[in-house]
Amino acid sequence: MFLADQGRDAVIIRRIITFQKFPLIGPPSSIGEVFLGPFYYYLVAPFLWIFQSNPIGLAIGVALLSMIATTAIYFIVSKIVSKKTAFLFSIFIAFSALFVDIGRFSWNPNLLPYFSFITISLFFLALHGKRKLLYTFMFGILFGLSFQLHHLAALLVVPVALYFFVFLFRKKDWSALKVPLISLVGFIMTLAPFIVFELRHNFINMHNLFSLFSKQNIVSSGSFISRLADVTSAIIPFALHIPMPLFASSIVVSVVILISLILIRKKENPFVTFQLIAFVSLLIALSRVNAQAIPHYFHIVYMCFYFLLAYILSTLFHSKLKVVGIIITLVFVVIQAQSYSFFWKPSSRQYELPERIGKEIALKTQGERINLTTYPVEFTSRDCYQYYIEINGGNVIDGSSNEIAQTFFVLCDKKPCRIIDSDSWNIQMFGKAKIDTMWEKDGVTIYKLIHQ
Repeated sequence: MFLADQGRDAVIIRRIITFQKFPLIGPPSSIGEVFLGPFYYYLVAPFLWIFQSNPIGLAIGVALLSMIATTAIYFIVSKIVSKKTAFLFSIFIAFSALFVDIGRFSWNPNLLPYFSFITISLFFLALHGKRKLLYTFMFGILFGLSFQLHHLAALLVVPVALYFFVFLFRKKDWSALKVPLISLVGFIMTLAPFIVFELRHNFINMHNLFSLFSKQNIVSSGSFISRLADVTSAIIPFALHIPMPLFASSIVVSVVILISLILIRKKENPFVTFQLIAFVSLLIALSRVNAQAIPHYFHIVYMCFYFLLAYILSTLFHSKLKVVGIIITLVFVVIQAQSYSFFWKPSSRQYELPERIGKEIALKTQGERINLTTYPVEFTSRDCYQYYIEINGGNVIDGSSNEIAQTFFVLCDKKPCRIIDSDSWNIQMFGKAKIDTMWEKDGVTIYKLIHQ
């Protein structure tokens, strides 16, 4: 995939590896002019450098990081719970059609499932592990990094707080009160670049965030039951990759919760209890967010579901129902594998068109500073083309800049192309213009505009 977000990120990350600019903020979030932290850019930047500015390197970076994270999760779960649960859990992660899909292209939310699970695991170890101070500090750092991948990671506070109070009530270990204080230090450290940006720009992000909460309906006003039903009906089909009506999804969720409760009652494992609390509380928290049912909005809860499913099946392997556990696992893998279309369908190779057009424009402009846009709005973002123009020696003015060049290139893929007297602000901002030259390439009409 090489669409709007991938093109924008590639432009920014290339400036990092070429030492042109080191951003203090990250990608814009989906809730308006509120930006994430820059962690993702710096995390995947080495892969763009290794692959010599080929954006495929960013996708490979995400794939490798996903595999490394899956391996790390296996060792965490095998240490805390059991190797059998860890093995089954790893199978669900590795073969999940959803996770395979998000592991094949570059985008900041794609690594959130791994970071969120490791984050809450470190919190558990901060309370139960031997090296509490280390785990506490690492928890704060991972929480901050997860928050920079997507703002919905903030909802991890809900299960963390709930389990923390349960732990204090049952253990009466008041020394645990230092956990939130020490972890806060690690959290703030990860946000240092973002905080510097806010100080330089009069806390613009904070103002925008407060404005969103005060003027827009971020918190759902729908009934609790209907919203919870909406979340439940969405998350299970996404996680299992099986079309499923609301009733069936609700049954799956209820069965997983019920069996988990029964197993905890028979032989309590604190980590399993924590995961169950996380699963239920995150479903409730997500139901209060006024958002559409989009797969990446549930990235913080998929791992909890897969873990509970793995734990339930691992108990079958210790009983006469071992065959049932094996069959369920194999059925899951087969169903997921049916969605691996990349095995029998050609790749979309979405970078190739911007690459060809970018080279041509760069050759014609010879380093001249130019304005660039695409038309109509549905067309792929200009950033994909800007990236390839720049790596071929071109000089494109950023879309966020008010600078007007002498030359303006407009790329149009849908006729009629309203270029002169256009209804697009991105074209109007150039002022009165006339078409100097135009030509077609691979179904895209390229207009070179100059001032009238």
